[in-house]
Amino acid sequence: MQDYDVVVIGGGIVGTAVARELSKYKIKTALLESKLDVGAGTTKGNGGVVHAGYDPAPSTLKGKLNVKGNLMYPKLSKNLGFNFKNTGSFVVGFNDDDLAYLKKLLENGKKNGVPNIRIISQDEMRKIEPNINPDAKYALYAPGAGIVEPFEVAIAFAENAFENGCEIFRGQEVVDIEKIGNDFVITTPKSQYRSRYVVNAAGVYADKIANMLKIHDYTINPRHGSLLIFDKSMDIDLNTVMFPIPSSHTKGIAVIPTIAGNIIIGSTAEMVEDKEDTSTKKDEIDQLLNGAKLLAPKINPRKVIREFAGLRPVAIDNNDDFYIGASKDVRGFISVAGIQSPGVAASPAIAEYVRDILSNEGLELKEKSDFNEYRQAPVDFSELSEEEKNNLIKKDPKYGQIVCRCEYVTEGEIIDSIRRPVGALTIDGVKRRTRAGMGRCQSGFCQHKVLSILSRELNLPKDRIALDEKDSNIVFGLLKQ
Repeated sequence: MQDYDVVVIGGGIVGTAVARELSKYKIKTALLESKLDVGAGTTKGNGGVVHAGYDPAPSTLKGKLNVKGNLMYPKLSKNLGFNFKNTGSFVVGFNDDDLAYLKKLLENGKKNGVPNIRIISQDEMRKIEPNINPDAKYALYAPGAGIVEPFEVAIAFAENAFENGCEIFRGQEVVDIEKIGNDFVITTPKSQYRSRYVVNAAGVYADKIANMLKIHDYTINPRHGSLLIFDKSMDIDLNTVMFPIPSSHTKGIAVIPTIAGNIIIGSTAEMVEDKEDTSTKKDEIDQLLNGAKLLAPKINPRKVIREFAGLRPVAIDNNDDFYIGASKDVRGFISVAGIQSPGVAASPAIAEYVRDILSNEGLELKEKSDFNEYRQAPVDFSELSEEEKNNLIKKDPKYGQIVCRCEYVTEGEIIDSIRRPVGALTIDGVKRRTRAGMGRCQSGFCQHKVLSILSRELNLPKDRIALDEKDSNIVFGLLKQ
């Protein structure tokens, strides 16, 4: 049995942020993730908006942590080598009733400390976003909002945590937790871990983890949201994120530019019972397209290349807020539950908040003198100059072999994504690190090549390489030896 000071359960953007934060200190930390990769659950199934923070009530944890987390992103992206683009965001109004609502949001944003937030007129809207619906009259403009690829952020957090001493175990579903004396004994099908403290960041399964210790402080219900992604060739470039007037439980169908140059629209919002239900439905497509065209009429349905869905963990009976705190009944157990929107924006601030809870619970935190806050970003071959490309190919000819033509991803990049700390173990793990398979053909021409590279690099037969989840193998055996 392995001994730790803290075990973090859950390797999404929040769990990895917590792990990285704790790796700054002279403690022994481990992260357990049930899936075969970090950032492969709720984290991968959203639009990637780093919200400015005007929406949550000031009295809530969302209100306290959203703005703080948002302001941390520019430095984090620079230090950890992940992409962050400060696009700003609009909440778009079409009439005087909408304007009245925007004024309420404005006041709420000011109470939360959102910098430079203001209501702008048609002329200023069009200067910032020429593709906005010409019927739009007003917009609440939050210049500090931005976009990321959430799974890229989680991978960056995990790599940096690992390089600073945090042990990361993937494919380790927690099946039991016991409190024995002052310690927790955490059991997975493969091993056991003993820890003085547990941070429960298990997403939609946070209540299941808590229930193992007879903690019934919250119930997590998943809210299903579908999104559409468009090909880069669609004749519309967006400068900012656009939202409609929100409802009581969703920010509505947003139109979102992405780091890579695609456009995403979404998401729907439907409470479901199945915590694995990331299915998509045909009738959602019209709902998404109609909502998006309200904001950007030039959206072209023919350019859709994929519909996907994610689940947001909602802590029922918690006023739609985050549930973060130490258990009153089981000392040393910290819940980080109900982290739905604006969880991406808030994640680095949540990590600091959890650190302080652990300190208050008695964990001694002494800073490491050798903590490395920087991560070497992976090579993005498509962004290099011709001279840089040629020099790299001379050093390693595999960077001259294009594997994914849609996204211009090389064999060298794919190999690096596998060999890096907390490297890819699956086809979709490679995709999230390199974008191989994310283009127009949706891996139709490159998946078999990625499969072969994974098989070679991991020294595993092809029928043991998973698409993403456990047992999602795409090859079931060889026709001939």
